Amino acid sequence: MGIHFLASAALATLMMCSVAWADSIGKVVAVVGAPTSTGPSGKHELHAGSPVFENDKITVTTGNAQILFDDGTKLVVGPSSTLVITKFLLRGNSNTAQDLSIKALRGTFRFITGKSAKGAYDIQTANATIGIRGTGFDFWVSSSTGVAVLKGKVRLSDKLRSKTYIDISQGCELGTTEGAVARQFRRADLARRIVNHLPFIVNQSALKKAFQLNTQACSAALSELADEPGSSRSTTNSDPVAPGNNPYPGPNGPPATGP
Repeated sequence: MGIHFLASAALATLMMCSVAWADSIGKVVAVVGAPTSTGPSGKHELHAGSPVFENDKITVTTGNAQILFDDGTKLVVGPSSTLVITKFLLRGNSNTAQDLSIKALRGTFRFITGKSAKGAYDIQTANATIGIRGTGFDFWVSSSTGVAVLKGKVRLSDKLRSKTYIDISQGCELGTTEGAVARQFRRADLARRIVNHLPFIVNQSALKKAFQLNTQACSAALSELADEPGSSRSTTNSDPVAPGNNPYPGPNGPPATGP
């Protein structure tokens, strides 16, 4: 009787695991540090190959988690960051999403769209909505939300001020919800915000190639900031800051682990 009970319990556990895996909406491709996930499947440490699920809360203390969704969308959760994957709904039997919704609670992130239609994506923060036009961009969430667009276009809407929004285009344009309205910045101000909030633009060597973007458009602004007299980040290197070079040590950590 005892053996039969144990065998039945083991079978039930296996079936539950199989169902959970079938319900996964993507997987972790690589990690730096020890990110964790809390959700329907419980709390566990994330590793390369770990499945991710709807309603998972992803937390990264140091390092990052690089996530690939089933529709090809790529997401990087950076250091000191937390977000919740609030919804992922595939469209019929296709590999495109009808709805991919994320609530970013705090920290720094990279988002690269996959095969799904523009209207399928929904990114919310406490103070902003990020509308996607088919793109790749980095953003941060704190008392304000800021977005730097590297590819495509984003509409940043301020939740706290009705009908206030800006359209941000590729070429390292940056906008935030700071101050009275959503606004964009001159190049020097842009560079400071990148250095303070967007480590993967400064140095993306910790990311797998599929999660990297062309950051060359940001190089001139970063170089000017580095060469300012008295700057703590001043450097004798006169070359622009190319992707992967890092005169500004940041929290990226060692190369990611994963295939």
